[in-house]
Amino acid sequence: MFFLFPSFRIDALEIPNRRIGKTATALVKKLCRDNPAERLGSGSGGVNDIRKHRWFMGFDWEGLRTRTLKPPIIPKVSNPADVSNFDNYPPDEDIPPDEFSGWDEGF
Repeated sequence: MFFLFPSFRIDALEIPNRRIGKTATALVKKLCRDNPAERLGSGSGGVNDIRKHRWFMGFDWEGLRTRTLKPPIIPKVSNPADVSNFDNYPPDEDIPPDEFSGWDEGF
């Protein structure tokens, strides 16, 4: 199954939230290049090119690898089913229609 998306220019990408800095915006643009060969991490340096990006400066990659990295936020929970740290959203009122196009007949 193929999905078609309208083409867009990543150079024209605008990040609307002013709290997202130029370094983070540059990282997103480099990861979202239209041509996969031009994306950050797809060159000869591989994933190390991503690790060396300025946005990750000072990040403890070894701590992540060894699972010893201290989390920036430790939420307080009262029990395993505690969902008090999540926002409440009203349930969807619209039930999606049944889909009978037959796209999955070959599976």
